[in-house]
Amino acid sequence: MKVVDTKDGSKSLYLPELDETYHSHHGALQESQHVYIKSGLEHLLEKEDLDSLRIFEMGFGTGLNAFLTADFARKNKKRIHFRTIEKFPISLADHDSLEYSSLLPSPDYAGDCNAIAESPWGKEVEINPYFILEKIKADFLDYSQFDPAFDVLYFDAFGYRAQSELWEKESFEICAAILRKGGVLVTYAAKGLARRNMISVGLEVEKIPGAPGKREMMRATKV
Repeated sequence: MKVVDTKDGSKSLYLPELDETYHSHHGALQESQHVYIKSGLEHLLEKEDLDSLRIFEMGFGTGLNAFLTADFARKNKKRIHFRTIEKFPISLADHDSLEYSSLLPSPDYAGDCNAIAESPWGKEVEINPYFILEKIKADFLDYSQFDPAFDVLYFDAFGYRAQSELWEKESFEICAAILRKGGVLVTYAAKGLARRNMISVGLEVEKIPGAPGKREMMRATKV
C-alpha cells in the first residue's frame, strides 16, 4: 500500500499489485461525497422522507464512505443501519496514514471515524445515536447471509480491469435481490457492460453527472 495525494487535498491508497487507487485522483473526498452521499443517500431522501434507512456498501475499502455517512446521519438525525463487506480490509496503520478523521470540521466526526475503523468485524456496533455499523469480512460473491430490503446500495468495487467478476451479471443479481423496491444503487462507474448487466437483472439505470474529473456515473433503481 502507498499513500497518495489527490487533487482536492484528501489522500487515497495505491495498490501496486492491481495498479489501482481506492479513489479518483481528482479527489477522494469529493468523489465519495458526490457519488454516494449526494447521488445516493440524499437522492433517496429527496424522494422519500425517511427517519431511518438501511444502507449496504459493496467494498468498505478505506472506510471513507462509512465515515461520511455516519456524519450525515448525526447531522440530519437520520437513523442509519450500515452494513459493509470487504474481502481484504486495510490495516489500522493504513487508516491512520490517510488522516480522514481530520477531513471534516464536525466536532464528533473524528471520534466517529476512529470508532468505525477500530470496530470489530462481524459484530453490530452503535457508532453514534444515529449510526449502527456492521462490517463483514467476506467475498461479496460467496457471502450468503444477506438481509433483504436495503434502501441504498453503495457499489464501490475496483474498476473492471482489476475486479471484472464484480461487474458481471451474477454480482448485480445479488444487488437487485437485496435492494427493496424503490431502493437505489450508486456507483462511480459508467461502463456499458455494467449498465447492461444491471438492466438484465431488472434495475432501471440512468447515467448522471459524475464526480469532478469524470463525465458520468450510474444510478440504478429497483422498480
